[in-house]
Amino acid sequence: MGQVPGNQIIGKVKTVTMLQPPTPHAFGRATFCFRNEYSIFDFGRMPDEIPFKGESLCRMAVHNFMELQKTGMRTHFVKRISPLEFEVKTVRVLYPESGEISPQTTNFLIPLEIIFRNMLPRGSSMLKRLQSGALKPGEVGLTRIPKEGERLQKPIIDYTTKLEKADRHLKNNEARVLACMTEKEFAEMEQMALKVNAFLNEKAESIGLEHADGKIEMAFTPKRELMLVDTFGTLDEDRFLLNGMHLSKQVIRDYYAKTQWGKEIEKKEAGLPYHLNAPKPLPRDLVDLVSCMYQSVCESWVGERIWNAPPVEEIVQDINAYTEKINAM
Repeated sequence: MGQVPGNQIIGKVKTVTMLQPPTPHAFGRATFCFRNEYSIFDFGRMPDEIPFKGESLCRMAVHNFMELQKTGMRTHFVKRISPLEFEVKTVRVLYPESGEISPQTTNFLIPLEIIFRNMLPRGSSMLKRLQSGALKPGEVGLTRIPKEGERLQKPIIDYTTKLEKADRHLKNNEARVLACMTEKEFAEMEQMALKVNAFLNEKAESIGLEHADGKIEMAFTPKRELMLVDTFGTLDEDRFLLNGMHLSKQVIRDYYAKTQWGKEIEKKEAGLPYHLNAPKPLPRDLVDLVSCMYQSVCESWVGERIWNAPPVEEIVQDINAYTEKINAM
């Protein structure tokens, strides 16, 4: 994120406006305002926008927070302000490498991304690591490498760094030590992640979708209690499927992966020499399809007719037809 005048932080897809800074012993306040931009492959903001994407993300995120708060889960969500914006409690951002975090530190963002995996679909980073031999099945509780899209017997919880220039995959003990957490705190965080995952699985199933994987972020409160923060359970943070077809930002990743720009990104990720120009905008007809996808899933998820978007099944058929046309070219 980039800091700009007026206490605003411009992220990849949302603008955070700081209303009151946090302290070691008290929450701050901020608003999240969602935009129609998108990012993929850790590249940053792409050159065009997806109409209604920001509103769909905001509505789904608010719905998820409100539903989980009913179960007693502690979150930073305060209130909805508009279809594009909501208010949150904020915590401090402290960096492990600076020595700012200890087992007694309070009111800070835990420097981890917590990933839950119910299957390893196409595009899964874990599946790539397993297939390359960089990760052994036994290290994540598996007896073999699953097939692409195969439902796992139980969810896998995976961790990466959060505040480094490039995310690193961490083993459980490495993640716990990096975050200066006790074994009890770490186990509680994992149980909270599993609870969020179970909620998303049940919600997705209720509208005919499969929840493949997703991620959350957590923080410690001023009393060093665990709290769910940022956003989760949207088409940007999670991957949902209908009959094996992605209903998430993966649709955009798949398109760019076939372009020359995408091939250069692959070289970069593999540590090979690459030449990366600015990416070209998405084709207009694909922008329209992806926009409808965000709107349709959002309407089903929150149970409201907001834009009168086409049914999810129809969107999947249209995206499949588009993909087949592109592949045939």
